[in-house]
Amino acid sequence: MRRMRRDGLNYRRRWNRGWMVAAIFALVLTVTGSLVWKYNQKDEEIWSWTIGNQVVLIDAGHGGVDPGAVGKVSLEKDITLNISKHLQLLVQQSGGKPVMVREADVDLGTSEGLARRKREDLAQRIQLAKDFEADVYLSIHVNSSPNHSLTGPQVFYHEGLPEGKLLAEAIQTELNKLTGTKRVAKADQELFILKKAPQAAVTVEVGFLSNPQEEQKLNETDYQHQLSVAIYQGLSEYCRKLQKEGIPIVDIN
Repeated sequence: MRRMRRDGLNYRRRWNRGWMVAAIFALVLTVTGSLVWKYNQKDEEIWSWTIGNQVVLIDAGHGGVDPGAVGKVSLEKDITLNISKHLQLLVQQSGGKPVMVREADVDLGTSEGLARRKREDLAQRIQLAKDFEADVYLSIHVNSSPNHSLTGPQVFYHEGLPEGKLLAEAIQTELNKLTGTKRVAKADQELFILKKAPQAAVTVEVGFLSNPQEEQKLNETDYQHQLSVAIYQGLSEYCRKLQKEGIPIVDIN
């Protein structure tokens, strides 16, 4: 455990050096022109330096032996990983410090029994957030319901953490803009990650695999990127509000 803690501190030091380079890069771009990142040949002004130097844990839900929700042509674990990789790049390009829970189709448990393995997996995800002293925890998921007409993203937070609510509301607002929905962020006291995460944490359900039309969209690379941009912009707004008010983004001690 001590070794992991030192790894987390070293991670911060390496990123502090990287952040200085990124800041110089931003200054050069600001002098020479607008600060724009090109993605898929489309210019998008989505940079936000409010995220700079923040450790953002990105948790692609499920993985490995756990497929998550099962659609007609896809699995939740694959969609969450793709969106998380888009989000990782956005955070990294804006000077943040993304920590990926997983970057492949794996889970973090080791036991043979599925129930025990799932408990181990969830515990390891929380431990990663502690070891890397994450400022924000983003848990990415895909919803499913017996009601196949349901569509749209939904963001959850733990009622006992005001910062989590602020983060959830900011992300929900951006997702609503993208999808044209009018959902509000919801409190959830039962989700393990939200109960145990020591920092501002949200679970982002990006849509419903149980709706055939939405499942098709959720498998499109361009839409996955749009979802990641909306989450990123919500994160940016959250950080901006806290910094404007002079509130530390997190205190996990």
